[in-house]
Amino acid sequence: MRMSALPDQCISATVRVMEPKLHVTEATEDDLPFLLQIWNDPTVMRYAGSPEGRGWSESDIESWWRLYQREHSALGYDDTQLVLRLGDGTRVGESHFGPVPDGFCVGDWRKPDRTRCLMGDIKLLPSYWGRGLGTEGMRLVVQFVFTKTDCELFVVPPHERNPAAYRVYEKAGFSRTGVQAWPGHEIMELGRVRFDEVYDQGPRL
Repeated sequence: MRMSALPDQCISATVRVMEPKLHVTEATEDDLPFLLQIWNDPTVMRYAGSPEGRGWSESDIESWWRLYQREHSALGYDDTQLVLRLGDGTRVGESHFGPVPDGFCVGDWRKPDRTRCLMGDIKLLPSYWGRGLGTEGMRLVVQFVFTKTDCELFVVPPHERNPAAYRVYEKAGFSRTGVQAWPGHEIMELGRVRFDEVYDQGPRL
């Protein structure tokens, strides 16, 4: 599972999803050139553990794809790679989430026992930053997670030097925990009960 890079107070207002500029689709083999582009971009990956980009080749992304297909086949929606698109189909970002195993701990954070927990993130191409697409995209990811899986707790680990990521996750309903996982990365959490409280429940994805 790929774990990459996560409000002082919880959001109390209902999250209302407006007419979307974006939609999310499960990744296909046709998306590999885009995923290679975004994961090799140093600006995108600066706070996600690869400040110089992943430096992957076409063979690397193809190897990843074969591994991902095996994991997705075994785990179903609990391990899913999504691609974010504009209405015209233009790819602008990606999100991956996967299961956190029982007993997993990193830094000061430990997965709660007997809780179905998924960890994820979101990344956009820099040319689409500052347009509200990160927030909209993360809300769509959250809806996908809680409608397609039995996840009880969804967590993200933004980097402390990336305040824009904190804002995106906060607006998507996540709460800060003050608990550090990897150095510089704080865990933010969104549980199913809170999801049901703050999201309007429209048609299932």
